[in-house]
Amino acid sequence: MELLTRLNPASVCLLENEIGFKVDFAAINILSAHTRKTCPVFKTLYIPLYSKKLADCINPGDTVLSFMERANFVNIASKPGKTHRAVICELTQPSMEFAGIRGMLMKPLIKRIYPGADMIIANSKGVKQDLVENFRIHGEKIKIINNSYNIEKFTRQASQPLEKEYLQLFENPVLINLGRLTRAKGQRHLVRVYSGVKKQIKNAKLVLLGDGELRNYLVEFSRNAGLKTFAAWENNAIAPDYDVYFLGYRDNPHKFLSKSTLFVFTSLWEGFPNALMDALMSKVPVISSDCESGPREILAPETDFNFRAKIPEFTPYGILMPSFNPERINPQYPLNETENTWIETIVQMLKNEKMRRDYAEKGFKRVKDFEINSIAGEWKKIINE
Repeated sequence: MELLTRLNPASVCLLENEIGFKVDFAAINILSAHTRKTCPVFKTLYIPLYSKKLADCINPGDTVLSFMERANFVNIASKPGKTHRAVICELTQPSMEFAGIRGMLMKPLIKRIYPGADMIIANSKGVKQDLVENFRIHGEKIKIINNSYNIEKFTRQASQPLEKEYLQLFENPVLINLGRLTRAKGQRHLVRVYSGVKKQIKNAKLVLLGDGELRNYLVEFSRNAGLKTFAAWENNAIAPDYDVYFLGYRDNPHKFLSKSTLFVFTSLWEGFPNALMDALMSKVPVISSDCESGPREILAPETDFNFRAKIPEFTPYGILMPSFNPERINPQYPLNETENTWIETIVQMLKNEKMRRDYAEKGFKRVKDFEINSIAGEWKKIINE
């Protein structure tokens, strides 16, 4: 939405009849009666009809900018018989994101349809590389524009006070994680790492912000690891004697981030991680998995983005850690070598206030490279080419 207001498009087209935020544009074209509850497979099969309706909304010479895979398919599929310019945006690594039956559907579609775009915008070097290596898309067709952020707005949000019921919780050392509760985010590894940290720092707490399909699994996983676990959706009263706090989705996560001791990011893969940027904007020091892709590009921009940390790497803007093996794990399995390395580094950070303060200050300086007005200028150049 921040980018949308700065690009000031002539019209906005939505595949679904659902708007999650206030839109001030007069020209809004809704292409179906579908909502987020509509079956995803049905919506994928509906792509030809979406495309026909989109074609009726555009004129020769228009630039049509689309985000997310289904919208990208529709944008490209509406080109026959039209002379509009289809610019699509890919925000994750499709080869990693799509698995199982969904992967069997989406990956061939991406490989077949994406080359028909006039230009593809990838939000990181890693996403571009994934499209080139795994989907046979020519690199010269892909341009990298990183995600952008309204730093002033998020800084204001970070300064807001916490509600009274959370104050006692945040009197302790707090490890915090922000993101969807999905396999990609690696929160089960985070729970195991925290269990080891707690053995050394007894009053440490773990807070997870976000929701997703694994929420019940992760709560059960945490309890099976012997941790007293609070889940906001169970409607229990919050208390300071829990170990792990699943607080669910929050409109303003920044006020929680800014009151935390350390942001711990355990993703198995990313595109360009907004949660990591949220932490830096909230002036909380960051320890992150050196996964594909994004964290290294943000925290160690002068290094080779293909390099992967094997030991803790104390970079200019945060700490990069060996990433986790996405194998299935039991909460009661012995901690592995990677998890123990994370535990040692987190404990080191929790005991070193100066290091945390220095990383918080340096990280906040880094986010200024992604300020919304500057990045919007890159988008305007693309649109006006």
